[in-house]
Amino acid sequence: MRRLETQSGFPGASSETAVVQDRWESLLGKTPRLRPWLSQMVERRRMVLAERLGRDAGAEIDRLLWSDLGRWLRDFEALPSYAVSAIALDLADEPPPRPADRPRPPAPDAGLPDRAEARSPENAACELEALVADPAFALAFHCIVARVRPRLEPLTKDRPSLARIPEWAWFGLLHASVPAEPRLTARVAISLVLRMLSPGWAAQPGGARKAALRLFHAGPLDARAVADSLRAALPTDWNLSAEAVPEFVAAASQVRKGLSEASALCARLVSRTCATCRRTGKPRPGGLGLLQEDGAGTASDAEVREVSETARKYAQMTGFAPLLAILDEAP
Repeated sequence: MRRLETQSGFPGASSETAVVQDRWESLLGKTPRLRPWLSQMVERRRMVLAERLGRDAGAEIDRLLWSDLGRWLRDFEALPSYAVSAIALDLADEPPPRPADRPRPPAPDAGLPDRAEARSPENAACELEALVADPAFALAFHCIVARVRPRLEPLTKDRPSLARIPEWAWFGLLHASVPAEPRLTARVAISLVLRMLSPGWAAQPGGARKAALRLFHAGPLDARAVADSLRAALPTDWNLSAEAVPEFVAAASQVRKGLSEASALCARLVSRTCATCRRTGKPRPGGLGLLQEDGAGTASDAEVREVSETARKYAQMTGFAPLLAILDEAP
């Protein structure tokens, strides 16, 4: 295994940083997909610090980089191993298109693997159950059920032209639209659950995924301009006609709104857990302790009752019990 200090941009090691370095190498040995991301983050951070402090401040830059490495390490080590693996996969995924970008004809050889590693439905179900055993991800699952699915179901039910597009494809498109980051925010927690809910997405050819993602983020005028070229690259079993493209674009807008609503709901519920735990002095269990408050208001009692209803429907998901033990207390 390569030592951290041998990689480009990494700070020089010392006896004071040996423990952090050893722990990073242990983590990278378990999740090697994190290594390219870590190298990029260190290089970018070094550039920022050099611009701020001057390139002659090498010792201070190295000290600050080791501080950053220690902070990132603590965040990763506090997560369940399967969550770290999921984040590592997210960090290696293709970036979502920027809103200002016009969709372009897909380029199958643009660097995406033709097919990512597919998971069987059975494995996907087991991985999802393991993930939502943590209350943070049970919370994220609830927000998808409560805000994304209610927007998605009538769209596909009332539009026969979209009926061939499976639910996992919409979830895969949403997951691919969330910017990857190493911190466990409400949106990242939702993104990881969306990944587990979309096992068929990774099995699609890279060109098909890229075309679908561009169409998913296209506006009506943009979609009309490149509809034929994008449709030709979409998964063939979607059978999306030219006449159905405007309906797809309209549905995509509604589904993205559902994701925004789910993220906002998750943030409010996180706020409520934080307020309750501050009042009671109890620690937030599992990944809840890592979910960051972002200034959102506190969830209402009605929103807490929605969580209880989801927990009742999905009684096999054990992460709901510790979550509700906190939410049921008044903040």
